[in-house]
Amino acid sequence: MDTTLTDRNRPALASPAELQEGIARLSRGAYFSEASLEMALGILTESAARMSGVERVSIWALTGDHHELRCLESYELSDARHASGESILASHYPTYFNALRSESCIVADDAFQHPATSEFATGYLARHRISAVLDTPIHIRGQFQGVLSLEQVGTREAWSPAHRLFAHAIANLVTLALVEHEAEEARLQAKTATQRLR
Repeated sequence: MDTTLTDRNRPALASPAELQEGIARLSRGAYFSEASLEMALGILTESAARMSGVERVSIWALTGDHHELRCLESYELSDARHASGESILASHYPTYFNALRSESCIVADDAFQHPATSEFATGYLARHRISAVLDTPIHIRGQFQGVLSLEQVGTREAWSPAHRLFAHAIANLVTLALVEHEAEEARLQAKTATQRLR
């Protein structure tokens, strides 16, 4: 296997100033009330990857029984590719799930060695060539409901405090999109019920 570094694999993480400007631009976006949930999450993952220089950005939702995380949306920067549907079972990765519930974020500068992410070494990490992970839990009404994941591929850099703040800000925007989607679903149900009564 060729381990020669290519430009594609070299870390090119954004500076703190670039991250701050990126968050400011995203926060000014008016697409939450206009776009579908799928479109909003796609905009957020792609924008987060481009602004931060992180190869993979994904959004995962906890299932109702809390036994599984399902990927709602992921974006790969170098291939400009969106995807969804992958799942992670709590029974296979108990340490990781416990860390998500108890920590504000998982900062794994070396994903293969970090206690919370080393469970993924022979599967998920190897399959996607992930080297470093920054995972931020998503909470809705105080309850853990999912995770925003920033993943470096190939070579890696240590995550900076600015990247942690960036990830938290993106996670907050994801929460806003999910809450807006819930509210719209409730409005549609109420409208349908009203029409039936009439």
